[in-house]
Amino acid sequence: HGFSIVPTESKYFKYPGGDFMIDHEQAGVFVDGLSNYFNHLDVHGSSSKDELEIGAPFILDESDDAGLDYTGSIAVSGHDHGNIFFSATSCLLKTILLNYGVSKLTDSKHEDIVGEVANTIAGNARRQLGSDFMISTPTVIKGALQTEHYDTRIRSYVIPMRWKSKSAQLIVNV
Repeated sequence: HGFSIVPTESKYFKYPGGDFMIDHEQAGVFVDGLSNYFNHLDVHGSSSKDELEIGAPFILDESDDAGLDYTGSIAVSGHDHGNIFFSATSCLLKTILLNYGVSKLTDSKHEDIVGEVANTIAGNARRQLGSDFMISTPTVIKGALQTEHYDTRIRSYVIPMRWKSKSAQLIVNV
């Protein structure tokens, strides 16, 4: 899947199979959350703004691989229901942790930071979507997502991203 989000003439994102059914404004809430988090990281005194690439969203098919090394999961209830997942490679999480001055890089620290990023993105969405968008505390999944981790009756979309050439995914199952 490619790495560019280009507005289309319709209010929906395009993907190779046709229109993507999440409108720009709704998808933009989650893209904003990703951008806000990573654009505010300052690695070794240099701005990270130019190092974030957000890919074109695509609909998750059960045959697609979703989830990377660690995934923070936030349950959503209220007006909407489902899950928001932030999934990242160990390398990306290590880079974030080093940015925060963490020198002892343990499995537990990777789990903490992936949950924190997921919570930050979901919290940003809640501020923009209102109090009816209720979120849980994060839980962590190690390894790829399986269909039991998300509601297959709800269309899920994946927003791939790269930061400092390291991969992550935001998976919205709401």
